[in-house]
Amino acid sequence: MSLYLPLAFLSAQLIVLAFFGPSVTGPAAYILMVAAPLLAAAATLWRARSHTSSVRYGWYALSLALTIWAVGAFGNLWQEMILHHQNEMYRASMLAFNLAVVPTTYLLASDWRLHGRQLLRVVDALVALALGCAYFLYTWDMINDHSASSEAGVTYLVWLLDLQNLSLAVGALIRWYVAEDRDERDLFRALGIYMCIYCVIVFINDHYFAGNPAFGPEYGTLITLAFAVLCSFALSAPSTVPVRSVNSTLVRTVRSGSPILLAVALLTASLFLIRVEYLWGCVGILIAVLGIGVRTTLIQVHQIERREALRREASALQTIAWTDALTGVPNRHFFTEALARACRSERRPGAQAILMIDIDHFKLLNDRYGHPVGDGCLREVARALQHALMRPDDVLARYGGEEFIVLLRDSPTAGAQAVAERLRAAVQNLRIDNADSPERVVTVSIGIASAELKDEATAARMVEDADRALYAAKCAGRNQVMLATDRTIGELADTASITARRRRLQA
Repeated sequence: MSLYLPLAFLSAQLIVLAFFGPSVTGPAAYILMVAAPLLAAAATLWRARSHTSSVRYGWYALSLALTIWAVGAFGNLWQEMILHHQNEMYRASMLAFNLAVVPTTYLLASDWRLHGRQLLRVVDALVALALGCAYFLYTWDMINDHSASSEAGVTYLVWLLDLQNLSLAVGALIRWYVAEDRDERDLFRALGIYMCIYCVIVFINDHYFAGNPAFGPEYGTLITLAFAVLCSFALSAPSTVPVRSVNSTLVRTVRSGSPILLAVALLTASLFLIRVEYLWGCVGILIAVLGIGVRTTLIQVHQIERREALRREASALQTIAWTDALTGVPNRHFFTEALARACRSERRPGAQAILMIDIDHFKLLNDRYGHPVGDGCLREVARALQHALMRPDDVLARYGGEEFIVLLRDSPTAGAQAVAERLRAAVQNLRIDNADSPERVVTVSIGIASAELKDEATAARMVEDADRALYAAKCAGRNQVMLATDRTIGELADTASITARRRRLQA
């Protein structure tokens, strides 16, 4: 189907032009010039509706461009065949042909795939529309300039059209080259090949046929070959060829630089226009400058919003990484970082205290009641400890297993002991059953180390001292608070390691 319809259309065209006289071929040529772009517009519209991705907007833009081109061709048909005007430039038709370039220019220059950034697309569309209007006003004034010969104006116009078509063809080929997915590649492949054929045929027609009385309007219908090719691409099946890898820097350069080139083109056209239409030239310059300014501002706002979103995501991920999944309190990594920050702090107003907390007889509780009950016990103990800490700067963390650790900022020894007693009582008051404990409920033992934080070595020594004090509390009968003093540390210094002693006490 993708090839049969365009071929049938071209065959019918050749038959009419080959076997009928000028009285038929003239009107037929104008009708074909209207029908061919309308056929291609219908095909591109069908292709757009078959897509669910953002590439459908590109096909919609092509369909709109072809429809506007057909309107311009119909204007020529009306003037030539109905009103019987001959060999004239028609303002309405010329305006339509210039406006037909606007959707294609927008398609090439704007990143129309953007989601949720409609205002940015509107700015690009307005700049493309202003460029089409400025180009039309300048060229129309040029060919109607009575101070210069009409032949010179038409020649200048023809070369401008060639430059315009060549720019669009090169732009389409570049976008085809940097396409990152199959749908986008199919779109710009169709547009690139169509624009190349269109550019060549228009060049031949404008330079050899249009100005020669020996050639009638039927020779201008060669342009329908470009529309037939585009129609064939639109009706063909999507490509299945794997997309090659494209340099990401080149892709970003093309997509970010294209809107700038669009504004530069408008600025250049407006500078030419200002010499013949001062007011409209000034308007074009203003739109170009405002377009770049507004677009830059919108991109900066988007970048700021994106950075904020990334910062929030990073913060959320960091929170997850530093939170103990079972108890919901910070984990050991968070405590280590908090202790390091406290060591680096320029303001250390007084002694700091570290509390090492261990749940008594926790292994026996797990063995008797099962691990789900043990996990619930850990959560309730963590919640009770957290509520018992009244200052926001105090840090509670799960140190590992059934152990918790607390950092008390600016806390002298007496204050640390008072907080530790409050924590011990808070856990005992939960009244969590533990039949293997002498108190018949879950209790904790707490070791305290208090000193002035000078460096990370001091911090590590405080953790070790709190650990030894906790072991002393365990040895003294559990469910109590023990302060790390020279006496308690000295009594334990010549025994086995802390880890080995803990194993003997897990009973």
